[in-house]
Amino acid sequence: MVSELRAGTRLPSERDLATEWAVARMTLRAAIDVLVSEGLLERRHGSGTYVAFSPVLRMLGLTSFSQDMRSRGLVPSSRVLEFRTFEANHTLTEQLQIPAGSPVFAITRLRLGGGEPMAIENVRIPVAYAPRLRATDLEGSLYEVLAARYKIVASAASVLIEPTLADERSCAILNIDGRQACLRLRMVDADRTGRVVMVATCLYRGDRYQLRAEVTDNHATLNRAQVPS
Repeated sequence: MVSELRAGTRLPSERDLATEWAVARMTLRAAIDVLVSEGLLERRHGSGTYVAFSPVLRMLGLTSFSQDMRSRGLVPSSRVLEFRTFEANHTLTEQLQIPAGSPVFAITRLRLGGGEPMAIENVRIPVAYAPRLRATDLEGSLYEVLAARYKIVASAASVLIEPTLADERSCAILNIDGRQACLRLRMVDADRTGRVVMVATCLYRGDRYQLRAEVTDNHATLNRAQVPS
């Protein structure tokens, strides 16, 4: 039964399930306990029992969040939390390799998979690279918008990964408590010429995301790009 349900589906009450399956509630509860211990189900206090999300396994590479979600059969979506422009400060000027005071887009989005909060994404892009970008463009994949409209294709990336705990505001947005471990990714993306096209900081739920890297002799490099600290 559980394997046929989508992640995040709420199960009927124990009473209803016991009646449907013609078993004692004690027997049913024991079976649910086993599935919870195996990570297939999760109990949410005051809400019920749900089919657990399997962590999304992301290969470290140039795949977008939307691609990651689709590969797991989840529908990706975004909720724009911030969209504005501002003048780049000294640090951002160096990271993006742009003239001092250049206008930059500040984009903050909540990324969801199958309607479930997965990550908070903060992106900085020079306005000159995507001058007609609008908040309504950000409900899907930013990579796809940049490639289709502005011919900007990220071809190399530098990524710094660190474990962290989310602050109170981020916990509320991601629907987690303060004890839930998260992954913070700091990224610099560049195109084929080595031009830095964006910097991003993403906060992923540790119970929803796993990262995997395969290391070989061949690797992409960034021209002078440095991961922001």
